[in-house]
Amino acid sequence: MKLALAMMLVMAACSGAAAKRESPLVNEGPATSESCCCKSNPLTSDDGKPVYEPTIRMECSVGKQGECVPDVQCQKAPNLPPP
Repeated sequence: MKLALAMMLVMAACSGAAAKRESPLVNEGPATSESCCCKSNPLTSDDGKPVYEPTIRMECSVGKQGECVPDVQCQKAPNLPPP
């Protein structure tokens, strides 16, 4: 009797909840686009203001030494010549 009770206890402990299965879809990186609005401070800037322009993320951080900012800032800063 004790053996049967012990076996039932072991079976109950080992049967536990089934492990979650992984999704067949693979998440490949963050959900960010390849391009961004790049804010950079070029040395050739006359007024010292930052330049906002749409570019590729890698080119912004490596080539222009800039940072990606929200795209709204690119739309607010048109490249107009000074008066």
